[in-house]
Amino acid sequence: MPSADHFAALSVTVVEDEPTAQDVLVRAARMWDYECRAASTAEQALELLEQQPTAIVVTDIKMPGRGGIWLVREIRRRWPDVAIIVLTAGHDPEAAAACLDAGADHYFLKPIKLDEFRHALETTRRSHFDRLEKELHRRRLERAVYRQTRKVRRTFLSAIDSLVRAMEERDPCTAGHAMRVRDHAVRLGLALGLQRPQLRQLDLAAKLHDVGKVGVPEAILHKQGPLTPEEDRIVREHPLIGERVLRPIIRSRAVLAGIRSHHERIDGGGYPDGLAGNAIPLLARIITIADCYDALTTARAYREPAPTAEALDHLRAGAGTQFEPAFVEAFVDLFDKSARVALVGTM
Repeated sequence: MPSADHFAALSVTVVEDEPTAQDVLVRAARMWDYECRAASTAEQALELLEQQPTAIVVTDIKMPGRGGIWLVREIRRRWPDVAIIVLTAGHDPEAAAACLDAGADHYFLKPIKLDEFRHALETTRRSHFDRLEKELHRRRLERAVYRQTRKVRRTFLSAIDSLVRAMEERDPCTAGHAMRVRDHAVRLGLALGLQRPQLRQLDLAAKLHDVGKVGVPEAILHKQGPLTPEEDRIVREHPLIGERVLRPIIRSRAVLAGIRSHHERIDGGGYPDGLAGNAIPLLARIITIADCYDALTTARAYREPAPTAEALDHLRAGAGTQFEPAFVEAFVDLFDKSARVALVGTM
């Protein structure tokens, strides 16, 4: 797109096939301090514009070759910021209307009157510069909004990380759980072929999947024995609490759905909504596998961590009931590949 400096040169291309009329227009424009060049056909004008667009094009309608209407359309399509004035005979209003419909800014009538020509140039120049200034202002605003949005996002993500750390510090046994679940979930998402936007959503949802536990009393979170039915009901509220806490600051429905539904089961026996199969959001079906794996392989106050092989066997056993079978297969394959790589590295 042409710059403001380019248009400040007050440059004009005159397109007129009558030599006398062309000479009059060019001389007049130069006398009024416009940089001016001329073409005799629409095709020749297009070649000049391809070499260097000018701020304004003044073109006759009736010319040899493709003519003025075609030229107006081509200019508007290829150089939308170029201002266009058309010349038309007084007895041909339909042609003038066609040029305006094609994208011309102004027109004036033949025979040429220099005061009308000058007025058309000045009017077009002023309106064109006004449009350009508004466009530059709009771009400056967009850049400012973009910078502010990035700043707000960085602040938001920093606050989220602090929230996750604060939540996990309530229970030393779960320290690092959120980040490990995120890492496992993103690896699985990559293996499943998720695209970058979905991976970003998955990254955030997995990291925040247990934020709702801030609403669960510590006595219940740290209890080593079996939970009572009432305590279990309270724990099962945490996906809903997490969604409710984050809804005002996270606009992505996919992220919120991943958080709300990460304890749903493929067979419909999960919570909080009893969803089944593909009704469970995609991100939630990924996060639940990563979440279960990390819970099994991390030490708790009441048990030792399970070996990797045992945890993977547990996932396989739950494929089709608790977990999406294809996702379990892809997740297990990640560890098989890692094992093969490690084995090769020792040889």
